[in-house]
Amino acid sequence: MNRMNRKISFLFAVLPGAISVAIAEPKAEPLSVQFKNGSAMLKGSIGDDEQYEYAVATKKGQWMMIEVVSNPVDAAVFRIKLPNGEETNSLYAWSETVSQAGEYEIDVYKPADYKTAKFTLNVTLSWRPPAPMSVAKDRSSLALQAAMRKFILAFRTRDKAAFLSLFSRARPSYHLNPMNIGSKSHYRSAVTYRELSSDIKKKKGLYWMYLEREYGLDAFIDNIPDRTMWTKVKGNKFVPPGDDVTSRTYVKWRRESGRWVIDEISYGHA
Repeated sequence: MNRMNRKISFLFAVLPGAISVAIAEPKAEPLSVQFKNGSAMLKGSIGDDEQYEYAVATKKGQWMMIEVVSNPVDAAVFRIKLPNGEETNSLYAWSETVSQAGEYEIDVYKPADYKTAKFTLNVTLSWRPPAPMSVAKDRSSLALQAAMRKFILAFRTRDKAAFLSLFSRARPSYHLNPMNIGSKSHYRSAVTYRELSSDIKKKKGLYWMYLEREYGLDAFIDNIPDRTMWTKVKGNKFVPPGDDVTSRTYVKWRRESGRWVIDEISYGHA
């Protein structure tokens, strides 16, 4: 991965919501991230083997969250270099209570599967993680919570009909494998209702991936040891109890024809 050595200029501005924004060209030395009310938004475009490098000064005990979104989707990833020199794997999202005071370097780059990437990197730094989101009492929010409870129960009882009823017949859902981050072919898979229904009813492929373990294969049901309600985070996502807001295991929902259907199921598996 080559660092870009051409000169750059940065423009910081305060957008609605008081978020500090930096728009820059790639550079040779990390850009020191400036925060406004604990948040920063940084944007850029990546081609070839370019990468952007950012530095965040932290104190032990602070909570930090990093997320990257891109166009095309999944076309930009980041890695983090910790103050002690250790590096993480490629990530789309990460959050943690800082255990090492010092400078965290964030390198944003494009996997080889993609030709170009426009990205937005959001960084949050505060003294406490966000409190769990409370479920609103409006009809739509209560319906979403009911759908998630139905989802959990369907897994615990292996109720194939109830499970299938939570998916759209008109649009595919997505199966995400965080172990394949950066892979255009293997990270995000579109699954039609017909494919899912066939596998579940015939106990093929996705049935063993989701509902039951066989021959040592991974199974999503391992993430649901009991009927405890999952924690709602932003974006109509639910993560397992005790997981952080950027958990790689989650269920994401979307509205369709007045009801909630599953949009994405994400969990790591071999």
